Amino acid sequence: MTTSTAVRPAVWLACLSCYNEGRLVGAWFPCDGLEEVSLAEVHGGAENVREGCEEVLGLDSEHLPAGVGEVTQDEAAAWGELFTEVGDSQWPALLAWCEHCSRSLDVNGTPSVVEFEEANQGCWGSFREFVQSWAEDCGLFYGWTEEAIRYFDWDAYERDCRYDFAVLDVPDGGVRVFRDC
Repeated sequence: MTTSTAVRPAVWLACLSCYNEGRLVGAWFPCDGLEEVSLAEVHGGAENVREGCEEVLGLDSEHLPAGVGEVTQDEAAAWGELFTEVGDSQWPALLAWCEHCSRSLDVNGTPSVVEFEEANQGCWGSFREFVQSWAEDCGLFYGWTEEAIRYFDWDAYERDCRYDFAVLDVPDGGVRVFRDC
């Protein structure tokens, strides 16, 4: 089961000088490629840039993890680089992982792709489906007789596995599983 998003993370960049003067000047920009956005683009054209306009700040965002507030242009650009590295098909998984699992952040406030990829176990129809596949892949029943496997207590095993995994509901149905959260 896979889900993907057709939208990219974006921020609403505002001119701080204009904002401090009581004028709301800015525009929405996708985070990937944000390092190329100029002050003139934030103002809607070079003719609209006034004296004192020097700094921009992301005042709003969409398709970034909950809790990401105001961001600098560089911080938002770092999220864009992360989006490019992870890809749009894995972006919803990364957002879920950021919002629900412990993670370390770099200086730009973005998580490690390596840690995400190690933790991400994918989308499954149910946690039981994941646990059964995982048990098979790990060779849990190697050397067991068919009769012993038949009497295995899947409910207890699934319950115990929940201590090692974060299980998050997916809006389209099923669950997303992360290891060691």
